[in-house]
Amino acid sequence: MRNYAIGLDVGGTRIRLGLFDENMQLLAEQKYLTDKDATAVELMNFLAQKVNALVEAAGITLGDIRGIGAAFPSSIDSKRGVALESSNIVQLNDQPVRQMLHDRVGVPVYVDNDGNVAALAEHRFGAGRGFDNMIYATLATGIGGGLILNGQLYRGMHGMAGEIGHMFISDSTGYPCGCGVIGCVHSISSGQHMARYAMDRIKEGEESRILDYAGTLSNIDMVAVGKALQMNDPLALEVVNRGAEYLGRMFHSLNQIFDINIFVYGGGITNLGHRFTDRMIASYRHHSLMDQKYPARFLPAELGERGEIIGAALLVP
Repeated sequence: MRNYAIGLDVGGTRIRLGLFDENMQLLAEQKYLTDKDATAVELMNFLAQKVNALVEAAGITLGDIRGIGAAFPSSIDSKRGVALESSNIVQLNDQPVRQMLHDRVGVPVYVDNDGNVAALAEHRFGAGRGFDNMIYATLATGIGGGLILNGQLYRGMHGMAGEIGHMFISDSTGYPCGCGVIGCVHSISSGQHMARYAMDRIKEGEESRILDYAGTLSNIDMVAVGKALQMNDPLALEVVNRGAEYLGRMFHSLNQIFDINIFVYGGGITNLGHRFTDRMIASYRHHSLMDQKYPARFLPAELGERGEIIGAALLVP
């Protein structure tokens, strides 16, 4: 019998795979770094190879797998199984990722956006339990999200709802984004672009301990920023406050559109700690008049790094 499902999360930084039984118990897990220089074909070959390795290590065969749920950091046309736009892995743009993976593994494949699957997981098993309506935000290398409306994941007309990272929030700041604009949330508050902002400020002559922890300009990332933040480094604080401010504005706009004030958030940037999340929440409350009457709840995700592979596995019927 096909009793097992695989959850696959292809992130901008890491790839995770998980093997689940029929009760959604995690039986085995593997992690790898994402090769951002790989072509779409090379990436799919790699994923298929690691799926086979996961199955073999568990002592089962692909015949025991009822399906693979795969999450990508992309706008996904879930009906056609096509990755339309991927800010962090641009080689996936317009690629039929569902068919490409199915051709290599021979079992049913179900694909969706990484924010959507994380929303599914947190709603079913995590911080979103018990809420009919919630908005999930992934704050990581990129900014993503998922919408739970009336207890169901809302995908929109083309399967691409929940792309909150590409909400346009500024016409005066930000970096060019793969979505085609400068000034979306991703272009300002993603880990990728927060680190880039720190790098540019140091290039301009700003002294910072961020460079001490990174070693070189090209190695600056949010881990180095976070270490400098713990030492009260002024530039690290500037970077964090800037990113958090625009995330608060994003949440305010989402509340205005959907009249939902249950926000579940997760992702690597949240490892910056309370000074980041407190500033984000304070920005929301500053901009939201409705918060005085209907205070929002900001809930840290409970499933951690496994949220996406759990949610991806939930895609499998």
